[in-house]
Amino acid sequence: MRAVWLKRGKVTNTVTLLASIALVGFVWLTLFQVLLALGFPLGRLAWGGAQRVLSPKLRRASGFSACLAAFGALCVAQALGLLAWVPAVALRPALFVLAGLFGLSLIANALSKSRVEQIHGVVLTLVLCLGSLAAAFVASA
Repeated sequence: MRAVWLKRGKVTNTVTLLASIALVGFVWLTLFQVLLALGFPLGRLAWGGAQRVLSPKLRRASGFSACLAAFGALCVAQALGLLAWVPAVALRPALFVLAGLFGLSLIANALSKSRVEQIHGVVLTLVLCLGSLAAAFVASA
């Protein structure tokens, strides 16, 4: 299996480029959520921005979010032809669900009372939402 951009020789397709950027975003989100779950003081960037170090409940939620983000990274990587992990029949539906989920997250981040969370969250969730949609269109039928 060759990567999408290797088939074309270089990244010229905007959709493929957006999906590639989303892959980086999913990897970042996975790492970020793992750090939050481990108790690193990054809470001002997440979950409403009210706590510097997250409560045990929010740390568990971050652990779940890290798993979801890792799943998103795997789906986008597969759509780009980098691996084969998700059953092919489930790939596009999973990417559309991820796009919808991150679209809702975009709204929640935009409505946050934390300006820092808005800046970080809105940009990241916009990239993940659009990138998941792009990956769904890049994915083999």
